[in-house]
Amino acid sequence: MISKDLSALSSSEMKDFLNSFDTLKQCGKVIHFVSNNDGYGTMGMVNALKNYDAEVEVVDLITPSQAIISFLKKVKFNKQLYILGTSAMKEDYQNAGFVLANTKHNENEDSLKVLSKYTDDDPNIGAVICSYDVHLSNIKVIRCTAFLRRPEVYFITGPTDKKFHANKMASVPGPYFYQHAIMEVTGRVPQEFGKPSKNLHEYITTSFNIKDSSRILFVGDSITQDIKFGRTYGYQTLLVFTGITSHSDFKNIETDDEVPNYYLNSFGDLYQIIKSKLDI
Repeated sequence: MISKDLSALSSSEMKDFLNSFDTLKQCGKVIHFVSNNDGYGTMGMVNALKNYDAEVEVVDLITPSQAIISFLKKVKFNKQLYILGTSAMKEDYQNAGFVLANTKHNENEDSLKVLSKYTDDDPNIGAVICSYDVHLSNIKVIRCTAFLRRPEVYFITGPTDKKFHANKMASVPGPYFYQHAIMEVTGRVPQEFGKPSKNLHEYITTSFNIKDSSRILFVGDSITQDIKFGRTYGYQTLLVFTGITSHSDFKNIETDDEVPNYYLNSFGDLYQIIKSKLDI
């Protein structure tokens, strides 16, 4: 099971990645993808993965949005959703039959005097979902806090990452910071559906019919999201250093649940290891 930011790989790293990917398939292994990044939407992510494996289907991918949608259907949710997220992500909810509240507000009003009107509640809103919003504003955050004053409104988070890769050279702040700002103001604790949450683990277990998680290798580049998730729920874990986690981060790990079972400089190195052992 792979959780990896492929956009961070160089061309040579990508070639080695694909070799490892194909070699595992030759060995009869089944590969699924679990991503904390729901910003591309399900089909956007699947289409991106098809560049590396033409056989990838929707059923091979899991994102926090899919787990959230499953939860909302279970509780028979029938009100509006206020979502901090991308347009592609929101399409997943619309395609699932949910009604989304407007999140576009007048950006020309920049006086503190206008803030009070955004603190009014809207009884039509039944859930606040906080994912990664490229166009986040203080007004959107205020609207979230207004709705969450009602205890019956669901407070839901997807990815809780502190940083994301914007490109190969730069990382940007993740949703962790405004999620915690909302928590601080409202006193609410969200239901989490991104890694390393129990909700996501249960959704993965059901979706992939997992009977014994110790038989699964969970590959990722984040010690706080991927490795912690894998260690918490009994997966074998493999950390790679071609993404978020650096070698210095690895040396300074403070908790046992962030220590991987295995680590490699890159996922592509796995190809050479398997090749040398099995003569493939």
